[in-house]
Amino acid sequence: MTAQNNVLEHKLNKIASVFKDYPFLTEERHECAADRADVDFIFEQLNKVPDVIKRIILNKAFKLKVRRERNLYILNTTKMIVSLLPEKLRHSLTVDDEEIRVIAQDCADRCRRMALHHNVNGNFRNEESSHNEEFRNVTKRLDPLTDICESNASEILRILTDYAETFRIKAVITSGKGVTELGTIKRMCDLGWWNRRLRKTFNQAYEQAAIELNLVQKYKQIYASDLTVKKRKQQKLRNEQMLSSMKVINDIGQQFSLKELSDLNVSNPAVRKAELMVRMRGFEELSKSHNHEGLFITMTCPSKYHAAFAKSGQRNPKYEGFTPYQANQYLCKVWSRIRAELDRKGIKPYGFRVAEPQHDGTPHWHMLLFVEKNHIELLQSIIRHYALEEDGDEKGAQENRCDFKLIDPKKGSATGYIAKYVSKNIDGEGLDKGVYGEDPITAAQRVDAWSSCWCIRQFQQIGGASVSVWRELRRLKQKLSLNSVVEKARIAADESKWDDFINAMGGVFSRRKDQPLKLAYDSSFNSETGECKLGHYDGNIIQTIKGIYYQGQMILTRFFNWRLERANVVCDNLEFCK
Repeated sequence: MTAQNNVLEHKLNKIASVFKDYPFLTEERHECAADRADVDFIFEQLNKVPDVIKRIILNKAFKLKVRRERNLYILNTTKMIVSLLPEKLRHSLTVDDEEIRVIAQDCADRCRRMALHHNVNGNFRNEESSHNEEFRNVTKRLDPLTDICESNASEILRILTDYAETFRIKAVITSGKGVTELGTIKRMCDLGWWNRRLRKTFNQAYEQAAIELNLVQKYKQIYASDLTVKKRKQQKLRNEQMLSSMKVINDIGQQFSLKELSDLNVSNPAVRKAELMVRMRGFEELSKSHNHEGLFITMTCPSKYHAAFAKSGQRNPKYEGFTPYQANQYLCKVWSRIRAELDRKGIKPYGFRVAEPQHDGTPHWHMLLFVEKNHIELLQSIIRHYALEEDGDEKGAQENRCDFKLIDPKKGSATGYIAKYVSKNIDGEGLDKGVYGEDPITAAQRVDAWSSCWCIRQFQQIGGASVSVWRELRRLKQKLSLNSVVEKARIAADESKWDDFINAMGGVFSRRKDQPLKLAYDSSFNSETGECKLGHYDGNIIQTIKGIYYQGQMILTRFFNWRLERANVVCDNLEFCK
């Protein structure tokens, strides 16, 4: 066997199992065997992408009869997919979580070296000098982050920000919210900070690759790719294992696992769904008492944001490569303009907004809004104007970009109208089938994976009172010997009457700053030392919710201090406990 054959055999021995399903690539004597040079080329190109994508590319490529067209398709498709990652990561689309952690560690270490170099010398050293043995020893002995001088923190921040941008990662904005320059530098020198952002980058790159290959659509993998759904399930299982392995103990010795506590709040889908329905019903009851009109609105994106046609599932030729996140940002921008115009016109709608994916992952919004009857037509006109402002003259825009349905109480309640959208996006319970005929429980899991991957907020309240104040008042079970406003709000919260709670908070049109009850924060203390707890990055005193304020007086709703400990729990699944 020649040297060339030895090289080819060595490569074929390392081929992933996916290639073994294509004998014309791995068996030289196969009747349809590909040219040896082609096999070498195909392996080199497809080794850059995950196995699922390998199969898709190979299946489409070998439908092309001309060798040149086949190889060009493989080359161009692979190049397009890897370009979804920043240049420094384009060799890494197939990495797993452990490999992402290794890359994150390297990035964090590099940032620490750059920070220390710049601080020690007053300027940035070249890359070669940063690897000498003396410098590595200094890095081990000193924490470079505590020695950064205020005089050159801005310059160090600029250098690290430029480095992060090579990975298409934006540094934390240092203005406002207590974020400092030194805190931002510390973030970029932290393994956890890099790990979270790189994991997000890889997950979104893979999902966008699946969209580009028309894999995400109702005839294949609806809402999100199978791999993204699988990763989301694994993540939730790991989270459950972690929560079960930790316990909290309060001042009087009571202890609970974090899993037990998370099941009692809106982290639990059942609790989340119930609270949403209570608040929606409360808004509807409020609208009836004020004789307001209910309007159900659907807003969608222009054609260029949609990857596939809804009827056929075929790729949309107008699609310009926008991600679901970018599509949702478009809808947010449109809504901000609508909201500003409504404010100028003195129109104050209230209700809920639900963001959900269409079959190809492109988001659209459903809104259930209540408004005064004489404002209905103007509200529709404003929404239609801004929804059609971009590409409003394209085919189908007038009919499909925004849709309005007046809620007719004779045909059913407004809450019942939107209930199916809430259920579809949380657990799928109570539905016979999904919008496209899919199993509703499976669909809900795919929607959850979609929203997690693209960081899209599914539900948002529009108008009304603070739900955080509502939740704090629900902690109080005994009557308060205080002003009737506080007691009225407490009873409404305790009895799950959202409409009464809003009335107690000043009415549906009361501005947040004018509402009588607000959250009360206090400093967190270390129970052992008595010192204030400080933020890990910025060194600010940590403020936590302690209760509510009424006319300058604090009403405690949280009476204990808690400490976190690791519980003695045996993990049933070692894969997720690592």
